[in-house]
Amino acid sequence: MNVGIVTGNKLGITMAQYERLTIEITGMSCNACAKRIEKTVGSIKGNKEAVVNFATRKAAVTTKLPVEDIYQAIEGLGFGVIRKGASVPSSEEIVASEWKKFLLSALLSIPVFTISMFMIRFPYSDMIQLLLTTAVIVWPGISFFTKAWKQIQNRSLGMDALIALGSGSSYTYSVITLLVGGKDLYFESASIIITLILLGRYFEAKARGKAGEAIRKLLDLQPKMARVIRGGEEKEVLATEVEVKDTLVIRPGEKIPVDGVITEGTTSVDESMLTGESMPVKKGKGDKICGGTINTTGLIYLIAENVGTKMVLAQIARLVEEAQGSKAPVQRLADKISGIFVPIVIGIATFTLCLWILMGYSFDKALFSAISVLVIACPCALGLATPTAVMVGTGRAARAGILIKDASSLELAHKIDTLILDKTGTITEGSPTVIDLFQINKGGTVLSGSDIEINSEKEILQIMGSCERYSEHPIGKAIASYAEQSGIRFSEVKEFSIEVGMGVRAIYEGSHVLIGSERFMHENGLDIAEARSDSFTARTPAHEECVDLKKRAEEIEREGNTVVFLAINNEVVAVLGIGDKIRETSKSAITQIKDMGIELVMLTGDNALSAHAVGKKVGISRVRANLKPADKSDEIKKIQQSGKIVGMIGDGINDAPALATADVSFAIGTATEIAMETANITLVKGDISRSFDALKLSKQIMKTIKQNLFWAFGYNVLAIPLAASGFLNPMIAAGAMAFSSVSVVANSLRLRSYKLGSEIK
Repeated sequence: MNVGIVTGNKLGITMAQYERLTIEITGMSCNACAKRIEKTVGSIKGNKEAVVNFATRKAAVTTKLPVEDIYQAIEGLGFGVIRKGASVPSSEEIVASEWKKFLLSALLSIPVFTISMFMIRFPYSDMIQLLLTTAVIVWPGISFFTKAWKQIQNRSLGMDALIALGSGSSYTYSVITLLVGGKDLYFESASIIITLILLGRYFEAKARGKAGEAIRKLLDLQPKMARVIRGGEEKEVLATEVEVKDTLVIRPGEKIPVDGVITEGTTSVDESMLTGESMPVKKGKGDKICGGTINTTGLIYLIAENVGTKMVLAQIARLVEEAQGSKAPVQRLADKISGIFVPIVIGIATFTLCLWILMGYSFDKALFSAISVLVIACPCALGLATPTAVMVGTGRAARAGILIKDASSLELAHKIDTLILDKTGTITEGSPTVIDLFQINKGGTVLSGSDIEINSEKEILQIMGSCERYSEHPIGKAIASYAEQSGIRFSEVKEFSIEVGMGVRAIYEGSHVLIGSERFMHENGLDIAEARSDSFTARTPAHEECVDLKKRAEEIEREGNTVVFLAINNEVVAVLGIGDKIRETSKSAITQIKDMGIELVMLTGDNALSAHAVGKKVGISRVRANLKPADKSDEIKKIQQSGKIVGMIGDGINDAPALATADVSFAIGTATEIAMETANITLVKGDISRSFDALKLSKQIMKTIKQNLFWAFGYNVLAIPLAASGFLNPMIAAGAMAFSSVSVVANSLRLRSYKLGSEIK
């Protein structure tokens, strides 16, 4: 039964009258089939565009026409569609169907092959060969002939036409010879050709099923059931029935059914399906978690935020599927050749037949050389070379937390010779934190008129955190957050006030506290240079000899960080360094990228002092600072004008103009930013080490594509002359043709186990 699946959505204001349809197609045997559907459907008036991907078996059609018109056009070419509401056959069902057809054909063909090859003669042996071969043709092999007939009617010949011509010629010749009393029968060629082609298609379907595992595994990550609280009771429902704002209960060891926010409990969550990182991440109240991840340790409650197609998991699957269905520019040559390949092969076969006859050879010898040409010259391997590598490679990338939007970006990524990096949120973590703490230590109760002890870092954080927790300034929030994370319990303060752009003041346990910049200290009559002691406590051992807070403050500033002083009762007692911490993996990733021969450039809106300090730490010498978003785009254009292929890594928000300008853009994304439209490639983990993996994988995918194309072209260049010269009989030709397609798919499948840099310890 010819059936099909369709999804559609409106494409925006400028194309309001068009609809984008995704149609599942059955019956395609090679990329030439996809090209015929593209050409036919794309040429119908009312259709804006038709793109068919053989590897994913899907057509993307932008059209004004009713969907049934598209169905009929595809079915008119001899293919099937899966209509809306019908079940889509799984890869296992497709493999099983191909196996059954091969097995039936083999059982019918083996007796024919045995009788013919061993020249076994007994009453009605010739009739048995006729009957069994006829059964092969009209049963498991009938699809070749029905499709070939429709291809002839539509003047669009493909692989099925070659197989039908090859097998049909052997069969027709043998039937005529049998009727006129001849003895040279070739029924075994007709049946074995079909059998071997069906065997090749079975292996091909099995391999394609493995190639498409990425999407299935992603979707299988969502559990089937969920526990929700409704009417004050805990109920188990299907995960598909969970609604936004439902409260869910997640027990230790369970998969999380939907995206949500934790409202109660603490736990660690295995997010490896999103980030590729095996270590669980601590989560607590207010933290977001994604469906498909695993709750490892604690009982938690969460409010559902995204369900169904809105979930991060579903968005990832969509992005991967779109990437697998896209075409790389390198495929254009293969597509063009595949499109004209069949008529050329038929011409070569006809020429071979005539030449052998003119040279004085028998008609049967000439015919079987021509049949060998028809059978062995298969464009399948050529058509599979690129899409299978893209399909497997993008799936492999998704497993590592790298989402590739399209095959064009994948192909261009391996040519990048200049990589632009944003600083904040890309090289650094993107949020200020306490990175330095130095204090005067006079021992015991150090300040006159105060009972405050500041013998240790704990007391400093106690005072500053208690005051700054009321601040809305990012620096104040960073201090309070750091103190809280250090296990500090805040105390109440009085008379808290903010001096805009300067700092804060408050009364802490009866003492006057000032927290802020050096200017704030000066305006309150305090001299930083006088803050000295013979006993100075430094967090970092390398600075233990430093006894001058001003000197240390200058060092902090030279490192590109912000200085914050603490004064108690008109005495400066400590200095903090507030900075945007460099990601742990940034330096090693940058070194790896530089080792690939790629030049690195940092473009940032931050100040020059901070930018150059970070650049020096991670090994980037070419730094431009104080840039607005438009300035970054201009810088990228200048580099491109020098002939460079430019990649850009940014956070996808304020870097959007620069990302759009770059030849290939990488977005550092968190799980909630997975569907960013600006970037070509999304690094889910938010870690630039994944950019190295993406570049490395793109090079390997392109290497695999080139290997596939080399062997596919080489196979035909060698095989056709051999067949035309009579060195290959039709059965061997059929086996070689089937092997060529399987070998291309098998080579692409090696990408599934390709080791990325972040996985090599």
